[in-house]
Amino acid sequence: MSKGPQVFITGASGHIGFATLALLLKKGYQVRVSSRKLATAQKLKDLPSIKPYAEQVSFIEIPDALADNAYDEAIKDVEYIVHIASPLPDDSHTGTDFDVEKYYVEPAIQGNIGLLKAAQKSPTVKRVVITASVAVLEGKEGQEIIGPDDLAPVPAVKDIPQHPWAAYGASKRLANAAADDFVKNNKLHYDVVHILPSYVQGRNEPVTSSRELADRPSSNQTMIKFIQGYKETEPRPADFVLVDDVAAVHVAALEAKHIVSGERFIAAYPPPVPWVEVEKAVKKLFPKEVENGILPLGGECPDRIMHLDSSKTTERLGVQFHGIEDMVKSLVGQYVELVEKERKEGKN
Repeated sequence: MSKGPQVFITGASGHIGFATLALLLKKGYQVRVSSRKLATAQKLKDLPSIKPYAEQVSFIEIPDALADNAYDEAIKDVEYIVHIASPLPDDSHTGTDFDVEKYYVEPAIQGNIGLLKAAQKSPTVKRVVITASVAVLEGKEGQEIIGPDDLAPVPAVKDIPQHPWAAYGASKRLANAAADDFVKNNKLHYDVVHILPSYVQGRNEPVTSSRELADRPSSNQTMIKFIQGYKETEPRPADFVLVDDVAAVHVAALEAKHIVSGERFIAAYPPPVPWVEVEKAVKKLFPKEVENGILPLGGECPDRIMHLDSSKTTERLGVQFHGIEDMVKSLVGQYVELVEKERKEGKN
């Protein structure tokens, strides 16, 4: 069997990154995974979705991704780059030590630009797929539906509030603008494609405990806390997307023909789903677990709705998006499995 094309991926130990890695391997690609710590990344080979494809995956350590020329060696001979790694909203960075530029802006921008510069030095690179976010978008006055090119204003770093979600959104806008400028100001021999996921939900295979699923900073965290009865006071996105669909969009963007460099594709299930519908889906799919208290429910979460238009993604990339029941089945199903396993082992 001939070997598939070589792909370099960042962020493969994360939620979106792992799902994308697993799909790339399943589709026959050879994948080179970057990590700050080689030993940590290599543990991915033992997970069920990766183990059958162990011969197709390799790992490279990049201790400081912000360093000049950090990626030069890592992307030698690769045809495609999938850049997913980026800071996530993390409530541990609050108070007087909250440095927006250090924790969010600098890593997001340098991650994009560092890889784009490295790709310029590698003649084998054909396309770079960058994970952005719908946080780079904003509806215009009188406009109900938001498309992939409705970009929000780019803030000055000094004006970014010291708040994890505000810092995350701002870092994505600044990183997207920096990548756009790089594409416009350089004659590239490769294409650049941006993927804009909404609020990602679904099974996260590298997570192996129910506590970690609830505590690990990610969009999954909100749904898990919600089904545990947590009453959230800040609005959370109600424009959801299944993690498997986000992975599918990344791979489809990597393979798509007739791409215009700099294009953006939204990954979101249309339409928005109010958080109360999450509880309804849990009751429908997991009635026994609700009754026995594994899923206590009673949570509250104010909705933040964007009304995203992902039709371009479906039409151009062929990805059909799954609804909220599939997301609940995936994520809450994993949580239930972990809780039941821990109870059998006497860990709860």
